[in-house]
Amino acid sequence: MQMTARDRRLLIVLAGVVVVGALFYVFVLSGKKGNPVAVPTPGGSVVIQPGSSPAPSASPSAGAKPILVFAGRDPFSAPPGALLGVASPATGGSAPTVAPAGTSSSAPGGGSSATVGGKTVVLDSIFTMNGSQEAQVEVDGTVYTVAPGGTFASSYTLSSINGSCGDFSYKTTTFTLCETANK
Repeated sequence: MQMTARDRRLLIVLAGVVVVGALFYVFVLSGKKGNPVAVPTPGGSVVIQPGSSPAPSASPSAGAKPILVFAGRDPFSAPPGALLGVASPATGGSAPTVAPAGTSSSAPGGGSSATVGGKTVVLDSIFTMNGSQEAQVEVDGTVYTVAPGGTFASSYTLSSINGSCGDFSYKTTTFTLCETANK
């Protein structure tokens, strides 16, 4: 079978695309990955760049300075101790108690919370959607979006929204949760 001029041009274009792709891979995509990069600091210590691992050493010397290794963190998770307005355990009955703003704990969410019905309820945010106010509420790690009068997590009800606070009920227990000012 004989090649036509059109077939020859197609092969030349295809070969050019392959060459450009190979050059792109060599110079851009296959850079030096995973090689440790030690950067000296003005104080004389050495910092290992993120994404690299320090090279093993035979034994530390007596006058050696520590090596600092900086690791990344999830930008969507709150740093430890940053959560405010966390509930304290109910005292003597089923009525929830809410700790004052400024109290820190490892509880979920960013708003005030209460332990009601054996579950931790957190008011994450209050917002307006299509002209009606709604709240984003978290119950033991599951997030619900609910409007006033709506039921969520089987037995909890958002009774009303007043500014940055929401009035809730669980069976015969009523409680109020508010958004925290510094999220």
